[in-house]
Amino acid sequence: MNQSLLFRLRHAMPLVASFFLLICLARPPEVGHCATDGVESVFSTFEPEGNIDALLDDLADLKKQKLYLNESSSEDLLQLPWLTFSDVSTIISTRTDTGPIANQAALAEIIGEEKAAWTLPYIYFSRDLQLRRKALRDQIEGSLYTRYFTEMPERAGIATGAYAGENYKLYNRLQLTIPHLKASVVQEKDVGEPDLDDFTSFSLNAYDFGVLKSAVIGNYTLNFGEGLLMGQNRYFSKGSDPAGSVRLKSRRLKPYSSSGEYGFLQGAAFSLRPRPFEVTVFTSSNRVDGRVDGDGLITSFDESGYHRTETELERRDGVTETVEGANILWNFGASGVRGRVGGSMIHYGYSAPLETLVESGIERGDASSADLVGLEAVVTSGNAGIFVETVFSQKPDDSSWIAGASYEPTRGVSTVVAVRQYGEHYYSPFAGAFAERGDGASNEEGYYAGIDARLSRKVRVGAYYDWFRFPLLSPSSYPYPSEGHDMRLFASWKASSSIVWSLQLQHKKKEEASSAEGALGGAGTVNGYAPLPSLTDRVRLDSDIKLSRTLSMRTRGEVKRVTQKFFSGDVSYNGWLVYEQLNYKNGRLSLKWRGTVFNTDDSDSQLYAYEDGLPMQFDLGTYNGRGKSMFFLASWKAAENLKIAARYEVTYYTDREVYSSGSDLRLTDSPASFHVGCLWSF
Repeated sequence: MNQSLLFRLRHAMPLVASFFLLICLARPPEVGHCATDGVESVFSTFEPEGNIDALLDDLADLKKQKLYLNESSSEDLLQLPWLTFSDVSTIISTRTDTGPIANQAALAEIIGEEKAAWTLPYIYFSRDLQLRRKALRDQIEGSLYTRYFTEMPERAGIATGAYAGENYKLYNRLQLTIPHLKASVVQEKDVGEPDLDDFTSFSLNAYDFGVLKSAVIGNYTLNFGEGLLMGQNRYFSKGSDPAGSVRLKSRRLKPYSSSGEYGFLQGAAFSLRPRPFEVTVFTSSNRVDGRVDGDGLITSFDESGYHRTETELERRDGVTETVEGANILWNFGASGVRGRVGGSMIHYGYSAPLETLVESGIERGDASSADLVGLEAVVTSGNAGIFVETVFSQKPDDSSWIAGASYEPTRGVSTVVAVRQYGEHYYSPFAGAFAERGDGASNEEGYYAGIDARLSRKVRVGAYYDWFRFPLLSPSSYPYPSEGHDMRLFASWKASSSIVWSLQLQHKKKEEASSAEGALGGAGTVNGYAPLPSLTDRVRLDSDIKLSRTLSMRTRGEVKRVTQKFFSGDVSYNGWLVYEQLNYKNGRLSLKWRGTVFNTDDSDSQLYAYEDGLPMQFDLGTYNGRGKSMFFLASWKAAENLKIAARYEVTYYTDREVYSSGSDLRLTDSPASFHVGCLWSF
């Protein structure tokens, strides 16, 4: 993009804002229900843990394969991220004790009006719809989703040839569905990658057919217990819903149709439910990107999925991973007590020895494969429940466990406590555990307590406190214990039918092993490293206002201070941002604009905010340095089965003349990007 166009776009930013503000002033606010979309609400109150696009794909699939509310299991209902374990437990007990839940009003009596409205697109109340779907058994439904993305200006690696591909990203997903059967094909290439089919994914899923709960051929994910053994779909951690933060909320077996290039299995798997049992059996042989050193040891796995440079291309699919195993569950229920007890066994192997196993004392010849065993249990009675998972790794010989309890003392108030003890040397390549540092379920201990309370129809508060300890702060640099804590307060106030205020406060203390000169000194210094305490304080305030039937706005202000306690003295880094977002929706047209001003002293004080993207996509914006940014998103429903969207984003930095470095260097202080997509359903 030439400089004159950038200049025009720079000056268009205030004009766009003025246009929206004139619309606001021209029409007075209307009295109506002001409810933030469920997904956006979850994103604004949870910390990201994994591939968010995969969650959005799952929710999009649920809109097509809706859940029958009066028969769905807790596992099925918990796919909706805004539903808590207390919500689901109350839904199940209500339909058991008083009969089927008939409509949205009845559901709202159980979980509240807002959550009921969010849930409605994903469920049905009557079997009439199910019978209609059976009548349409021979009809094929499908969708084709295409996205194109490019950056202005291009990265240095593309100009110099360090990146083998061109300056665009292309994504295509085709899905075909008939009752009880779904096929998905995904293709993607990233910016700088030379091959159009750099990543392809296929899955064929049969489901809800007699005793067969689900069967997948191709790519799939697995989730057992709380994710200590196998947890490939943990999307969030430490949010305003305390129980939802700790527990793993996902189906045990799911077809994989996301563009993320790591964190799935490839082969065949099936789940059978000969009641009261449920059995899942799986086998996988997949090629993954692994970093192999000169001694032939796998030092790590590359989860980025980039194949642009010569090194990245050589590393692509360089390691073969094989996995097989089984999980069995016994579901029980009697006299007001319900639950499940089960266990898992997994054997995995790689085409080369794992460095992490060799360093733990395993002989090189035995360090390419190992066995994992896990036990899990969940028991609920009335408003109380307990959960536990214990796992064991053969190599190294260690174990990890987590246990907790949840309780709803009164309607609208949910609490949870949890204890975790993750072994120093426990290792599972597939873990997705609740943790402060990483999700591998190793080298961490902790105590967690959280509460979420709806004090009235207008006021909701939540809080958690998490104390954690690392037995080895850094196994290689500083193999000594370290402890810290993290606490957060959430509050939401619906000031009127069209105005909602939300507040977050956070305080965290955590140590890192540091070799910085100012950190060294005193008795804590060992071999040139010392524990460096870091204190983080953060405040976020949001205001959501519904200005009219078609127009709404969100204002956010956030400040953050990070204080590092060096031996030579304290050093503080500050950061803040303010943004205004305007949303316009009228009929088939939807427009969104956001302008952000930010200022951070250092990468330690950088700030994050979710940004609206194309359908089934959210972007996590990172604000580091000084400047301002804006994005404009337009979406048009051209026909009942055709949706077109486009997004333009630009950031203007005042503290630099170029953006990024190395092969990612872009010769501008105002990098921009353009994204366009089309979703066709048939």
